Amino acid sequence: MKAQDHTIIYGSLLLGIGLFVRYLIGKRKFQRRGVAGLQQFPSYGYGVVIRFMETLILFIGNLCLLGGLLLLALAGFNHHFKF
Repeated sequence: MKAQDHTIIYGSLLLGIGLFVRYLIGKRKFQRRGVAGLQQFPSYGYGVVIRFMETLILFIGNLCLLGGLLLLALAGFNHHFKF
């Protein structure tokens, strides 16, 4: 396999992981919504911890998305200019 093939595989994998993480976090937020549309937690402390952890995981997922897009762009650029 060429280095470009590895770049495409890793870029696609990172892109898929990032999208999956964003989906899971969004689904969890949606399922916590009550009738009024607000997120409901059993206690204040639980809510703070969960929201902090979800924000951290979402940040990592966004970094995966960005890295995947950059790797795929790099592979496309290299293919177009035959480096």
